[in-house]
Amino acid sequence: MRRLLKTNRPLRRIGALGGIVLAALCGGTAMMMDRLHDETVAEATLGLRTLNASLAEQTLRAIEGIELTVSGVVEQIPADNRRNADAFKRLEADHETHEFLKARASSLPQLEALSLIAADGTLVNFTRQFPAPPHDLSQRDYFLALKDTDPGRVYVSRPVKSVATQEWTLYIARRVNDPDGGLAGLVVGAIRLSYFEQFYRSLHVTPGSGISLWWRDGMLLARYPALPDKVGTIAISPGVAEQVANHSAGTYETPQSVDGEDRILSFLSLRNYPLVVGVSRTRGEILARWHHQAQIIAAAGLLSAVTLTLMLWAMARQFFAYETANRALQERQQAVEARNVAEEHVRQLQKMEALGQLTGGVAHDFNNLLQAVRSSLHLLEGSGEVVEAESRRALQVACQAVERGATLTQHLLAFARRQRLAPAPVDLGAQVAGMVTLLERTLGSAIRIRIDREGDVPPALVDPHQFDIALLNLAINARDAMPGGGTLTIVIASLSVGEETKGGNEGEAKEMGVSPTLAPGEYVAVTVRDSGAGMPRDVLARAFEPFFTTKPVGQGSGLGLSMVHGLTAQSGGGIRLESHLGLGTAVTLYLPHAPADSRSEAQDAATAAVPLAAPLTAASDGPPVGISHVLLVEDDALVRMANAAVLAEAGMVVTEAATGEEALALLEADGDLGILVTDFAMPGMTGADLARLARRHRPGLPVLIVTGYAEKAALQDLGREPGIRILSKPIPPTALIGHISAVL
Repeated sequence: MRRLLKTNRPLRRIGALGGIVLAALCGGTAMMMDRLHDETVAEATLGLRTLNASLAEQTLRAIEGIELTVSGVVEQIPADNRRNADAFKRLEADHETHEFLKARASSLPQLEALSLIAADGTLVNFTRQFPAPPHDLSQRDYFLALKDTDPGRVYVSRPVKSVATQEWTLYIARRVNDPDGGLAGLVVGAIRLSYFEQFYRSLHVTPGSGISLWWRDGMLLARYPALPDKVGTIAISPGVAEQVANHSAGTYETPQSVDGEDRILSFLSLRNYPLVVGVSRTRGEILARWHHQAQIIAAAGLLSAVTLTLMLWAMARQFFAYETANRALQERQQAVEARNVAEEHVRQLQKMEALGQLTGGVAHDFNNLLQAVRSSLHLLEGSGEVVEAESRRALQVACQAVERGATLTQHLLAFARRQRLAPAPVDLGAQVAGMVTLLERTLGSAIRIRIDREGDVPPALVDPHQFDIALLNLAINARDAMPGGGTLTIVIASLSVGEETKGGNEGEAKEMGVSPTLAPGEYVAVTVRDSGAGMPRDVLARAFEPFFTTKPVGQGSGLGLSMVHGLTAQSGGGIRLESHLGLGTAVTLYLPHAPADSRSEAQDAATAAVPLAAPLTAASDGPPVGISHVLLVEDDALVRMANAAVLAEAGMVVTEAATGEEALALLEADGDLGILVTDFAMPGMTGADLARLARRHRPGLPVLIVTGYAEKAALQDLGREPGIRILSKPIPPTALIGHISAVL
């Protein structure tokens, strides 16, 4: 459109003419609305002033009525009781005086009570009670103001809470003099300030209006609508306080009034009294009619502008036809590209899911083969027939190959997210610090290790053993990326992910190798950064793929980063990989915070559960179990025969079963079976189901469940029961024998 405006003179003229007309239309509409706004505010302000003058006059009359009543009582006190203070005090026993005061008080609705106070400040006579209660009022401000001087008129006290009613009250007092001008006593009238609130409520003012009575210093005495928590406090805004202090009447626009509303206020001070009456109305109510009129004017202006725009559009649409068609073509091309990117992303996810399912199954079968090989090697090593050094070295090499195969299956299970984890609250700062010595030995002296830990990082919920393996894998990758030496930096910090930050940029994620976006929550971020050569973009895009490696044959399985990725995903977190050529690589693990109320519970669960890696060393040197009778259940014939031979060599009596149903029948028939050793993944009945049914028939029966990979849901609860242990394949024969000995 801009290009057409620059190159087409008729279109420029049409556009200029339309712009001038639109500007004039908008300017005229704005001026009309502004003028109408000022007139509306001025009219409302005049109404507030008129109402305020009327209310101030009525409030003044109410107070002057009480002043006249108090002065009349002073004049009608008998001369005998005005001779001195003692004579005045004798009125406390005069019931006629009590009735006289009640009669005078009942004539004025605004007068709450009348009181006679002696020269020593004690209550002499009182309209609410006869005889008067023994109250000492010598510290009230009106008594202190009148006891030594006579101003010749009434004194209006500051508002206080009444002792009798606990309501905010205003007192009007006048001095009673003896013939010599000394103090004989006081006559005091009490005004309950809620009277003014009730009076203001009865006026039925327009919506949004507020009527207030203040002391001159800004203390709120009464208000409608009522604000009970503000009465008796300095509730006036600084701007209004300045106006009241300098002027007896005025109008003020307060953006933050006592009730928090934006109001226009008219105030008027009462003559001869330190009181101010204020009438206000919210700007919203004042401008409601103006808003309605402004909407009509704006609608008319908008209709005119739309009409003019449509006319201009009708004249110029032929100039835009080409640009519109060209733009539609570009958008279609972008949509096709976006769809291709989305389809590629879906294909990648499907490929990774298929690999995960495949690796889980492969690891299960591979562990069975390793178990059979490990048990057979144990039998050969312990038979005494292998005596030559070369033969023993061959056995040692075979055992090391089994261990490497077991490690490989652990990596496969971690990638496939089928590894059994024992999450617990872990202080990752302390965990990393505890591995420094191991990392230094692994990396060598040419690489300097630097740890940067943010203060007060809460514990993370993760399997500490698997975290150590993941950190070691990342450190080894960093070492290989810095053959000439360098710096390995490990940063531990806390990260908060909210709804507004959980999405992430898809293009950036693809370029930098970011895992699926984090769910909102609190995380601990552990960043492992090297100063190596960095990765090319094509290598970075495939870094998380299993079995992908740039290392020479025999130096890497291609499962290191895949295992770390699987650990973070299975722990409820994520991973970010960032690398630039010549600048190094940074891998960040995001692990969720451990809930504060579940840290002790998680610690207990982690202690009670037997980690799958534990059998490699647990109870390997246990005593022989003698004539223990073992029921061995395993569907794989090779594994069953190898394990049976190992246990028989250890002096045990072994009964074999290929299925769970066959094992249950043997348990019912033979009461001498002392322990159940069963595989988990079997056709028909799993090892967990077999353990539950066997314990229902034989409570307290020791059970060892050996699994090729971790079935979390099925084994999580069983592993906590006494007498049941969860072991992982391949398990060393000595460890298996040691666990049998331990549970027996």
